[in-house]
Amino acid sequence: MVPQGPARLALIGVTTAVLAQTFRFALPQLDHFADDAGAAVAAPVVVAVFLAGFLAPLVRRVAGPSGLLATGVGALLLVRLLAQALTPQTWLALVGVAVGALAVTALYEGARGLSGVGFATAAVAGLSVDTAVRVAFATWDPVWRSGIGPWLVCLVFVSLGAAALYRELASGAVEAPGVSWRDALGAAAFGPFMALQVLVLSSPAFVASSGWRSLTMAHVIVVVGQGLALAFLASGLAVRAVPGGVAVLGGTLLGVGAAAIAGTYAVTGIEVVPVVIIGQVLAAWLLAVASRAPLRRAGRGGSVWRIDVGAALGGLLVGVILISYQVSALQPLPFPNNALPGLAGLLL
Repeated sequence: MVPQGPARLALIGVTTAVLAQTFRFALPQLDHFADDAGAAVAAPVVVAVFLAGFLAPLVRRVAGPSGLLATGVGALLLVRLLAQALTPQTWLALVGVAVGALAVTALYEGARGLSGVGFATAAVAGLSVDTAVRVAFATWDPVWRSGIGPWLVCLVFVSLGAAALYRELASGAVEAPGVSWRDALGAAAFGPFMALQVLVLSSPAFVASSGWRSLTMAHVIVVVGQGLALAFLASGLAVRAVPGGVAVLGGTLLGVGAAAIAGTYAVTGIEVVPVVIIGQVLAAWLLAVASRAPLRRAGRGGSVWRIDVGAALGGLLVGVILISYQVSALQPLPFPNNALPGLAGLLL
């Protein structure tokens, strides 16, 4: 039997939120690391930590599927706790990125048996809570703040995630199907989805600055987009079979819209608002469609570690897009940095 109930959804939501928090606090630390150590040293190290997700098949072989879930998600929650206690540091950022990449693969192990819609719903709900927390701290992540308020937020995320993880581990692993490489690569969609959320779609600071809105109004805009995404997922429309070309069209629209509002040559003003709102719906729908195959229980094909590789590719794509976008603010890239959020939409 596939374990059901709020614990699995809470596990996905909390993991997604903590992943976003981890990537956000790690990015400036990786930037400082590059300044101190030099690009020649920093570049291979940063690439290596984002490749950590590809260790998932080895972890699965040694510790089993439950061990992979415990290692990926458990280590991520521990890093979040340490970051609050020690404040973000370079070594912690490197460790956080590595376990974050592994947690992406573990996420698909913990969600196995859910529908793609259920997976996407939990992910968007987790990001909604994370966005509300950021706005409560004036867009600063609580990890950068001291005091009882930030600590309470940290403990809520970590304790809820730990309880959901324990519940999932106690229920036993869900048997994995045989999968083809084509189906397994659907797990890579989480990477571009997360990159878009961190850069644009779930960032009130971005909406406020690019859309020329107040922070309160920017939060309202993000909430409207997330609310419509959740409503669309709950409506049943997202589970309807559609031709592959429709999904390609949706991803193209998402990529063009993201490229138009984020980057050096981006448009600003009120035009940002509809792109963010519609982009939330498109991103959630495409994640749900892409996640159907890697989460299903029935199928024929190769070993489950193909899904691990697909999810690890998604974790790597998060790093490629976010790091490249951040580097573009310091030195010019061979192409306009608008192409990076656009690429995320197209890849999704």
